[in-house]
Amino acid sequence: MAKTDAYANSNLDTAGQSGLSDRFADLGETASNQIDNSPLIALGAGLALGAVLGAVLPASAKERELLKPLGAKITEAGTGAIDRGRGMAKQKFDEMAGDKLRDFLGASSSGSANA
Repeated sequence: MAKTDAYANSNLDTAGQSGLSDRFADLGETASNQIDNSPLIALGAGLALGAVLGAVLPASAKERELLKPLGAKITEAGTGAIDRGRGMAKQKFDEMAGDKLRDFLGASSSGSANA
């Protein structure tokens, strides 16, 4: 009887696997249709999935070796951009503060001159 039960269970497992493979085939066909209907959404989803996987998975030694020079260039360019932005902001602040200071001093000196 144990052999019969094992045989019956193996047939159920095979039938279950067949149903599972049919579901995966249907899922693949549905995904293919969705990609055909809206490729930009599929591209965005693929990019998002790639970004998540890239953030979660550790970098390999080869990736570090290949990307290290690029990272240095990006860091250098970013630092330069921040320094230029800081300089421009300081210059603009000095101009605006100078204008306000001149306006304030001009108003107070013209007010005292009129009195």
